Amino acid sequence: MIITPQAEETTDLWYLMSSYEDQKITTDDLADFLTAHGYQAAPHENYVIANVPGKKLYLVPNGASPGLADIYLIPPGKTGENANIDKLHDGISSNDAPNLIRVPGSLDIKKEVTYTKTNNREFTNVVRKAALFPITPYGMCFEGSKRMGRIYADLGYNVMYMYNPDDPKGQGHEWILVKDEAAENTWQAVDSYYGTMDMTDYYYAPYSFPKHDDINLIMPQLIV
Repeated sequence: MIITPQAEETTDLWYLMSSYEDQKITTDDLADFLTAHGYQAAPHENYVIANVPGKKLYLVPNGASPGLADIYLIPPGKTGENANIDKLHDGISSNDAPNLIRVPGSLDIKKEVTYTKTNNREFTNVVRKAALFPITPYGMCFEGSKRMGRIYADLGYNVMYMYNPDDPKGQGHEWILVKDEAAENTWQAVDSYYGTMDMTDYYYAPYSFPKHDDINLIMPQLIV
């Protein structure tokens, strides 16, 4: 079973794992990589134990998911799909230099950016009238943002997707910004349920990205 928790610390770890690939990485390499990025991590048998606030996570290098490792909520055994993890690294020394490759989509993701709100009321009115709100029922912000992105892109606007994994707690929230080309680097926030938004909270997000599919690099999938 795969679950999707929204705690920001877990999201950051998932984003780090999904942003790189290295088919030769070992548990020792992975533990060193995590330690270099500020995590408490140690190799153990065929996986790495990483500490995040409130829990331990278990990472198996080069599992079924794209990226450096699958992330488990409980210690994985050496049965099933993990049984061959040691064979995968036969003949590869942990002293070999990791061959880290940055996943292209992850380069587009911005972290902790505050965007400037447009003061162009005419533009805001155009954005408001371009769609009938709510676009999706309350609580379906991910599907709603995807639909909004298509609507405004089809109208010729540049769109930025905004994602806060920890607000509301345990759920996360996604919305979009529509760029006002008439004023340099200014934006109008749009919520798929409420419509255009002027609150300052809507102009900052822990993650922002230009393509909706980029959220797959951010939202953690943990295996239990």
